[in-house]
Amino acid sequence: MSSTTVVQDILTPVLGGKNVLEPGTKEYDEANGSYFTQFNNAIKPSFIAQPTSAGQVSSLVKALRPHLLSGDTQLAIRGTGHTPFAGSANIQDGITLDLRNLKKISLNDDKSVVEVGVGETWESLYTELEKHGLTAAGGRVARVGVTGFVLGGGLSLYSTRNGFACDSVLSFELVLASSEIVQANASSNPELWTSLKGGLNNFGILTSMKLKTIKSEPLWGGIAYYTPPTFSSFMAAAVDFALNEEDEDTHVIASAGYGFGQEVVVGCVYHTRGIEDAPSLQRFTSLPGLIESHSSLRKSSHIEAGEDLGRYTGHNVRTFYATLTIRPDLALIETMYAKYQSTLTQIKDAEGLTFSFGFMPLSKSMLANSLKAGGNAFDIPASDGPLFIVLVNPTWASVADDERVTAGTEKLVAEFRELAREKGLLHRWVFPNYAFWKEDLFKSYGEESVARLRGVAKTYDPEGIFQKAVPGGFKLEKSGQ
Repeated sequence: MSSTTVVQDILTPVLGGKNVLEPGTKEYDEANGSYFTQFNNAIKPSFIAQPTSAGQVSSLVKALRPHLLSGDTQLAIRGTGHTPFAGSANIQDGITLDLRNLKKISLNDDKSVVEVGVGETWESLYTELEKHGLTAAGGRVARVGVTGFVLGGGLSLYSTRNGFACDSVLSFELVLASSEIVQANASSNPELWTSLKGGLNNFGILTSMKLKTIKSEPLWGGIAYYTPPTFSSFMAAAVDFALNEEDEDTHVIASAGYGFGQEVVVGCVYHTRGIEDAPSLQRFTSLPGLIESHSSLRKSSHIEAGEDLGRYTGHNVRTFYATLTIRPDLALIETMYAKYQSTLTQIKDAEGLTFSFGFMPLSKSMLANSLKAGGNAFDIPASDGPLFIVLVNPTWASVADDERVTAGTEKLVAEFRELAREKGLLHRWVFPNYAFWKEDLFKSYGEESVARLRGVAKTYDPEGIFQKAVPGGFKLEKSGQ
């Protein structure tokens, strides 16, 4: 299929000329250079298509369908472009479907539900909801987009009480491979609704979603910095928190970090009902070694908390995530920390390196509340909790350091897995939002979940367009291969 055919016969008739971006134009360069990482910015699609409505997305799928089936072209689907690895939401020499113009934030009559377009960020949603005294269980970093975050599950400051962010979705609107626009919720296409909650881009093109709203109250908490010797005592508190804490209005991230030649222990601690220095958090706030001059523990709004956390993530950077899930155990964590220190020594001279190593608790009550919301693709029973999501996140500046930073981090995570496996503390599940691109992600969901997800994909996309013609992301068809 020639470039002229794509533009004249398919894209322009549906979108008009101004929403079809071609290489060599300022608009193309700006759009293609706006991803979270340089890895995606470096990919050059033949065209960037920017629809403004679900109807246009449907028309594009209908027009492109025969060419996608024949293999003449391939498609990438972009929300706001935050997934870090190359090709996740961009495609070399294909067509990138850029959904950032699908803007919508609309409350229902009693303000219990908000419909949000997939071109929105959590920041834009929080800002609008705050006008009504409301918020939502969305991204902890406000400038992240809603789409990939929710399709990957998502953790929010409200997760302990509400489950994963995807569990707050009451309905999805999406375009199927047939070009039909459908709703997926508890009463219409319920199996598709459940599968989309953690099932990523395997079933269709999401255009909007309806979320439960939450009464907006001041939060208490923030980012607390501690001296490096505090790591063991802070992680002992984190293990105790995971195993024993019953306050569902708390959220904690415990991590060690390196940057600008310095090491530090970081605790992100929040009470979503705004109780100052709540008893559930005092195991952290009472620890010696707090660097008060750099800490931000205070009362704030949800969006202020999201903006605070956003200051610690860059844009147009070289970065990726790698993750595993373990059962809380201080001895294991201390052994992992020693391995982290060894890897840091080997790569710390990489230009502009920051290197974080963190833990995020999933309590039994959080997992139980997730299941109460209707279930999702993960199939994690509450009895599996408590768990820790472990995140390893390097960021660096130079392409010359790509291979050794990536190889060092891969090796480190493999060592973590082996240590946890030997102790019987490794959990099968891998959190999609932090998964490394080489992961067999869906294998970690378990055989029953994968079989169910494949069945749903076959029902709604019998020819496998979203498995073969949309190669970005983690694909059900490739799982187990």
